[in-house]
Amino acid sequence: MGAPVPARPQLPGRRLLLLLLLAAPLPAAAECPSSVWIPFGSYCYAFFQGTLNNVESVEDARDFCKSNASGADIISIKNEKENTFILETFKNHWHGPDNILLGMIFDTDDNSFKWYDESEMNFTKWTEEEIDEVVMNTCAFMNTKSGKWEKKSCEEVPLTGTLCKTACKYNMALYHTSIILLVLLHCLFIRHSGAARLDFMIC
Repeated sequence: MGAPVPARPQLPGRRLLLLLLLAAPLPAAAECPSSVWIPFGSYCYAFFQGTLNNVESVEDARDFCKSNASGADIISIKNEKENTFILETFKNHWHGPDNILLGMIFDTDDNSFKWYDESEMNFTKWTEEEIDEVVMNTCAFMNTKSGKWEKKSCEEVPLTGTLCKTACKYNMALYHTSIILLVLLHCLFIRHSGAARLDFMIC
């Protein structure tokens, strides 16, 4: 009789793998600068009202936002979902003025509005009667009751509040912990499978 064939190592049980996967934390947790900020998608938003004694222009509003969080700027709106979120948050949480300043600048070189943060102007919400109406020293405002955008003189509406926006930061420590756990799980699977691979380089 020939020599007995050694038993092939058994793969980890499905229950063990499932428990390890369930124990793994989420890849990353979105974090806003403080509790004043409200997360939505990949961004955080904060409306500041009543403490803006030195905010008298769009530039002042931008400086105010930047002083409150790293990377923050006056609001820009990229799509309908974001516009709806801002509208609903004003109705249910912020309860601000009827009009808020948007972070746009009117470029006289090509007669068009552009976002201060230099993002593409792929979405607009102008009221129908103001689509083609442009005057010098024009600012853009969002009506917090309707969600529509309006064009007004920059000196016409007082800045009684500023809506700021910044990208979410992520808990990188939690992210790194997740990566380590997934690598260990991978190594456990490889070692139990007995497969000949190059995975020994990391396992």
